[in-house]
Amino acid sequence: LLIQWGFLSDYLSVFRPIIGQVVENFQPEAIILQCGADSLGCDRLGFDGHADCVRFVKSLGIPMIVVGGGGYTLRNVARCWANETGVLVDVDLPNEIPENAG
Repeated sequence: LLIQWGFLSDYLSVFRPIIGQVVENFQPEAIILQCGADSLGCDRLGFDGHADCVRFVKSLGIPMIVVGGGGYTLRNVARCWANETGVLVDVDLPNEIPENAG
């Protein structure tokens, strides 16, 4: 299956059915989801794409352990993980970073 990498809808159109099929076949009791941010450096998946992947895995209703991973730009990694944490705890976070956050 070839997709044009870097486009959110294409990536998600592959991610969801593959992960769904893996879960259906293996029926895990828990999922360890490693949320690396390396891909922020060289594709267009972006923060929203990462969050959509987390949201999809969460929607499966299987207990999860979510851990961080790599990343090339510390600020982007922090933003990505904060955004994913918001998804996991059902909190919509503002896009703006407060002045006192640095």
